[in-house]
Amino acid sequence: MTDEAIQTAVLAGLANTPYACTSATQLSGGTANFVYRGILTQPLPDGTTCVVIKHTEDFVASNRNFKISAERCLIEESILKSLNDFPVSIIDTKQGQVTVKTPRLYSFDPTTNTQVMEELPDSLDLKSFFTTPGLAHSREWPVSIGLALGNWLRSFHDWGDKAAQAGVKKEMATNVAMRDIKFTINYDNLVGTVARYPGLLESSRGVFEQVRDMARADNDQSNTPLFIIDWELTHSGARALDLGQMIAELYELTHFKGKAGTAIIRGFTEGYANINDDMAFRTAIHVGTHLICWGTTVAGWGSEEQIEDLVRIGRDLVVKGWEKDRDWFVSGFWECLFRDREGNGSRVASA
Repeated sequence: MTDEAIQTAVLAGLANTPYACTSATQLSGGTANFVYRGILTQPLPDGTTCVVIKHTEDFVASNRNFKISAERCLIEESILKSLNDFPVSIIDTKQGQVTVKTPRLYSFDPTTNTQVMEELPDSLDLKSFFTTPGLAHSREWPVSIGLALGNWLRSFHDWGDKAAQAGVKKEMATNVAMRDIKFTINYDNLVGTVARYPGLLESSRGVFEQVRDMARADNDQSNTPLFIIDWELTHSGARALDLGQMIAELYELTHFKGKAGTAIIRGFTEGYANINDDMAFRTAIHVGTHLICWGTTVAGWGSEEQIEDLVRIGRDLVVKGWEKDRDWFVSGFWECLFRDREGNGSRVASA
């Protein structure tokens, strides 16, 4: 079925529902699903005229040869429904408020794997926002955004620890396929990347292999670990993986584009708070893993020299995190992970 035929079928499936649309435009960003902005034939009772339609197939939308279970949308529907009443995170700044929330899920049809959810009008993904020419950002603005995101993630993890979420955690623990995909892409590839950069990484192979084994052990534990979107990868894991992936993506923003990523990270870690040393080292290891395995594959983001420098940074984070070399971290930017805070590690992990 062509992309056009899929879009036609999706709209036909909504035709006799309150979410029937006069038209739909496919949205950019994301790779796994078919996502559209739909103009409703009739406004919803609250006056809403536009919605986001997310349709899932048993392959990656951007690469049909990459097969992946369509049941991932069932996980996303479940967690979004559970989060419909989750409180927003609001930070007041001189430039206004920063609000972090998940989109409200309006409808889900399990027979067509189609979700209808709240739209955030005129939105950009975070990286695009901070790399768009002409958008002036004071240092306070990215720090405030990071603070709001960190505060939200801490609230989400605390929410996941409550007895009321036992059913949600149990369901997330069944998403073994997505958990294993993320493990393979990150930690199996961490060791595999040594062959691509032997001069930089061969001496760290032993540490990388031990890190991979530790991550595999994390997956085997029974503990269940701005619109916050794309929840289909929600699975059991350590909280440090959520922190590490977010921090790594933001660090790439600064490394390749010279933008606000590190300022957001400072706000993010301050907003999350209560990171003890063990969790900080574990977070640093995942930051380094993500930089090596993902940061080296983003087309058009940097020169070969920048990529090799990122591999070097990633290697140091993995090795120094594994060695628990606190002095190395607190002597530079990464001290933001080691402020004098108390807390503990891990149960519910997001996408």
